[in-house]
Amino acid sequence: MRLPWLVLFWALVGCSGATRVVRLDTGRGSPVVQVPRAERAAGPVALDADDVKAAVARLGRGVRLSPQAQDAARRLFEVEPRSGSYLVDVQRRRIAPLGPGEHLEAGQSQADVEMTRAYLRWCSRTGRTGDCLGLLKERPVIAEDARFALALALAKGAVLDELWEAVKDMANPEALVQAALWTAATYALLWTVPEPATKGVAAVLTAALIAYVGIDTFWGLIQGFRHLMVEADEALTFDELRVAGERFGKVMGRNAARAFVMLATAAIGSTGATLGAKLPGLPGAAQAAVRAESEAGVVYAAVGQVESVAMVADGFTLGLAPGAVAMSAGGTATGSGTAGLRAWKSFSGFKKAMGPAGNGKQWHHVVEQTPGNVQRFGPEALHNTENVIPLDEALHRRVSAFYSTKQPDVTGASHLTVRQWLSTQSYQAQRDFGLLSIENVRRGLWP
Repeated sequence: MRLPWLVLFWALVGCSGATRVVRLDTGRGSPVVQVPRAERAAGPVALDADDVKAAVARLGRGVRLSPQAQDAARRLFEVEPRSGSYLVDVQRRRIAPLGPGEHLEAGQSQADVEMTRAYLRWCSRTGRTGDCLGLLKERPVIAEDARFALALALAKGAVLDELWEAVKDMANPEALVQAALWTAATYALLWTVPEPATKGVAAVLTAALIAYVGIDTFWGLIQGFRHLMVEADEALTFDELRVAGERFGKVMGRNAARAFVMLATAAIGSTGATLGAKLPGLPGAAQAAVRAESEAGVVYAAVGQVESVAMVADGFTLGLAPGAVAMSAGGTATGSGTAGLRAWKSFSGFKKAMGPAGNGKQWHHVVEQTPGNVQRFGPEALHNTENVIPLDEALHRRVSAFYSTKQPDVTGASHLTVRQWLSTQSYQAQRDFGLLSIENVRRGLWP
């Protein structure tokens, strides 16, 4: 059964022109509303193909792959199979799949058979013989979710080729590509039902995607997923499916496709917490941290603590774990860790009151005490017991040296040092980046 009313409804919502907002539900009173403002918006996270390929290869070596990639993706996101046959309750806006083995139409259609043959020929033309994307492991023909997964693969185009290139030297590259594709496709299907929401690892993946591509682009991707699902169901030929996929690929864009592939690979076999732990080491993490604060109001270090994301008419509601740190629209930190805060008007006053940092340690400003920061935020925002922390001397020197270098792969700015690039960001964005840099320098992920 076709669902044109769904497409019309969401097209109207997507074209309303309203400003998208994010509501942060911390479980402590009313949700905090974050309205992205143009003057705070971060630029797009530019992802280099080689950096993404290296990250995908590294992530792939650390996961256990299932021979049944589609079933593994369903279990990852805790979803039931989409059988291709539905009972639609228009009044309640609900879709109920029919029971196991129940179909509105029996047998294999000629269109499915012909599309399957065309798919196998396509695999052969790309130099990957047989069922190269693992779409025929549950049914002998391309149908239902496999149609959507194939359309999504065709949408990624060159990015899919980059994925193959990244994993070609692995013991079983086909298995990783299939796992990444089915993870991405199953996740995308979560957004194709009325009143969509994600939880668990899918919620963390959602928050990370918003950080990488921005609220408006992510909103557009959801509309694209919905249109692509309907077009995939209606396509009668492989060429029609390819055209639909390529059309969505233009909506998605190269950077968003790379982010989607990279994050989907990171999600394979993960929990929400373990996926959150992987995020700081991925390409573009520094820029994503800035965008997460400026658009979604979420401290990037807390993305792994996002427990649910729900789509509403004017944006998204993020449910955070108790104690997670969020940001209000005014830029004031909320959450744990602020009780008993002590601040001084100078660093010398701080050191006089607090004494030495400890044996083999030095005091380190997470948000640097540059003249510009003092002028913008005031001295007490910098010289306080939350912003000044003890670090091992060697780590302190490495972090300080890192700030003096140009790192275009991290900042996206080839002509600025890290310190110069960071100086234009908000206080919370600088704090997010400061904590991220300590961890990544400590782990050797950044120079």
